[in-house]
Amino acid sequence: MTDLHTEAISAFCDGEIVDPDLLAAALADPRGREALVDFARLRAALGPAGALPASLTSLRAAGVRSRIRVWTVAVAAAAMVLLIVAAASLLPRSLNTRNADQPPPSPTRVLRFVPGVDWHAEGGR
Repeated sequence: MTDLHTEAISAFCDGEIVDPDLLAAALADPRGREALVDFARLRAALGPAGALPASLTSLRAAGVRSRIRVWTVAVAAAAMVLLIVAAASLLPRSLNTRNADQPPPSPTRVLRFVPGVDWHAEGGR
């Protein structure tokens, strides 16, 4: 019996779709029938709970909840980014850029400093 036969019988026992001709060839072989019996014994040994104990089943459900939480946060973050970009695009252009055609504003007060009175030079700086 080949590994392909064992895989076909294992997939059939797991409820997967299997090629009927491949399954017939696997069951025609005496070792294939022995593998089927071994799989049935393994399933009976695991009991009705399945392959996972009850404590690990809750972990599988928690993994799904955490993935849902991660997707929810990612979608909310993407929505916030889009909202910020939309709000920034609606701002008036005068806030974003300065018009190059306008001259700068005129000064309202002129400050004059007298050397030696308003400041003292130290060390040639």
